Amino acid sequence: MAFEQGCPFNVTPYDKSNIVKTPQLKNVNYTNQDFYSMKSRLISLIKEEFGDTFNDFVESDIVAMLIENWAFVADTLSFKMDQIANEIFIDTVSEVDNAFRLSQLVGFQPVPPIGARALFSAQLNQVLETNLTIDAPIVVDYSTDEGTKTFELFPADTNMEPVFNESIIIPSGNFINTNIIGIEGKGYNQIASGTGESNQAIPLNFGPVIYKSIRVRIDGAEWAEVDYFTSSQPRKEFRVEYDSNYNAFIIFGNQRAGMIPSESSQMSINFRVGGGISGNIVTGSVGLVRNFIVPGLDFRITVEFRNYTKGEFGYVGDTIEDIKNNLPLFLRTQDRAVSGDDYEIIANQFVTPYNGQIGKSTAALRNYGCAANVIDLFVLTQVEENGLEESSNELKNMLQEEINKKKIFTDYVCIRDGVVVETDIAVDVVLDKFYKKFEDELREKTNRRIDTFFALHNWDYEKTLKDIDLVKALADINEFSAVEVNFTTVDPENSGSTVTTKFYEIIRPKTITLNFIFE
Repeated sequence: MAFEQGCPFNVTPYDKSNIVKTPQLKNVNYTNQDFYSMKSRLISLIKEEFGDTFNDFVESDIVAMLIENWAFVADTLSFKMDQIANEIFIDTVSEVDNAFRLSQLVGFQPVPPIGARALFSAQLNQVLETNLTIDAPIVVDYSTDEGTKTFELFPADTNMEPVFNESIIIPSGNFINTNIIGIEGKGYNQIASGTGESNQAIPLNFGPVIYKSIRVRIDGAEWAEVDYFTSSQPRKEFRVEYDSNYNAFIIFGNQRAGMIPSESSQMSINFRVGGGISGNIVTGSVGLVRNFIVPGLDFRITVEFRNYTKGEFGYVGDTIEDIKNNLPLFLRTQDRAVSGDDYEIIANQFVTPYNGQIGKSTAALRNYGCAANVIDLFVLTQVEENGLEESSNELKNMLQEEINKKKIFTDYVCIRDGVVVETDIAVDVVLDKFYKKFEDELREKTNRRIDTFFALHNWDYEKTLKDIDLVKALADINEFSAVEVNFTTVDPENSGSTVTTKFYEIIRPKTITLNFIFE
């Protein structure tokens, strides 16, 4: 645990963050509102009201047709009313557009797609006596299952973040530059004009737009992206809002909060499109060879670009399930950190454009009075959808800055590395030999259940892994006669039918072996 800020590691917590999970609302579903119930109730009403005066209920009669028409209309109206009722609550919303509208009501911003990053090198085949200046970005295409994707290469600063509007330089006397960062996605430039009107909004032409990739220059001056306009005085600021497909809209102010771009002002909007896990490439798998002209030489110089680190931190953007999980927690913190739960929630929702995002955190409170204001915040970075790894110092530094803005003045926060307990899972399933021909379908179904069981949102620090819990998750697959589960970790004493963890440890599956036994 390298990032301890001088804090002692031997911690016995007095308490730790444990977010209270309130029961979710059930879907609104009034009984006896379907077509056949409506039809039956109307027939019963007619019999009650008219008795023997009317008894023509033959299915081929026009009266039956009118009753069924009424039942159909009533069933449709009932369904739409139930649907509307469900869509106005975050617990029961089912359409992503409505989830975004609920988010906008309370100021919650779902996380847009994030482009994966990888570090690249630029290597010459000979040493030059002059600097070789290469205009950025360098575009590197590569093939994936989703089609052709793109990395754009920029010079990197000391924090290994891209420096835009500067060139990549291989200094004289050197044959390699490793200070290059590649960001997955494709850049675009859009030209627009100011209207002089309040709250001018400009939709970007392409999407999905990558998180924190928008840069706006108006009449040559750089404007800053903000979450909220500064109300004390108008400044050169703009906001960004996204629709459910992560298409972006740039919004300017009203001269009281945020400046209004003057009429006919020239806007240059740079943004990037892409994101997702397709950019999480293997080390050395993406490269490009290009020739460049060097002043004073009568031949071109060959430069090879190659990624010398893996691609990481690619993210597809929040889904409706992410929104449903995170929005209530966002409201609970009120954008400030007071309790241990607040620290955990803020950390879990912390995202950066180039250094990844926090996947899981937990806050521990010290067990002695002189350190009652010390919070040990254990964090891990999310890897793809369900993986965790130690966070980089850059990510933890940025999280520390965010926490310092929102914490109580007297609190002292130590950000530490959480520990992943990697576990091999062996699942033996006994089936009747009759189901041998359905093996592929059953294997796929079982793997989906296991993946859901180990989904990141279902796991917290200090949670115990028990074989009976996984057996229960597979119990309703009727084809199975018996299921046996065994866990293996690096600690033989912490393997077998149960794996336990400490308050700063969390279980993640390493390998999953599924064995079908047909009898």
